[in-house]
Amino acid sequence: VLNAAARLQLYEPRLLEALVAQVRAQARSLDAQGLCVVANACAKLQLGAETFQVLYTQVPRHLARLTGRQLAMLCHAWAKAHQHNDDLFSLLALPLAQRASGLAPHEVAIVIYGYAHFRKVPPELFGPLLERFGTHIDAEAVSVADLLMVVNALGRVGLDVEAC
Repeated sequence: VLNAAARLQLYEPRLLEALVAQVRAQARSLDAQGLCVVANACAKLQLGAETFQVLYTQVPRHLARLTGRQLAMLCHAWAKAHQHNDDLFSLLALPLAQRASGLAPHEVAIVIYGYAHFRKVPPELFGPLLERFGTHIDAEAVSVADLLMVVNALGRVGLDVEAC
């Protein structure tokens, strides 16, 4: 229901209140993929800091099982919702760096966007991400939209695109 409401952009206040209550009540029962889907739906619906705090408490218990794609989705959800959480981004950095070589172009782009949104540029993460993105560029596998997302994100944090 949450994802359908997000896709349909249903912003009826009573519906949103009920969805927030359900997210908070069910957060502990979410699996890794469910956590990612719910976080992204919450971001689309702008369900607020308290909801994202409840979701954040579930990230550590799933961290070891999260795929690179799922880590990217979580990073992007927090950025899209404008929910600043230094602890989350610190927690995600190492697993993302470890899985960077397996990320698809769009996944790399949304991670770079997510970190840059909050002006975070951890070199231990951005090095592998930019290397991976360069590999995708060399293979001509990057869409114009993803290229623009990365260029804009790098500009936001003051990184010279040519140097990357």
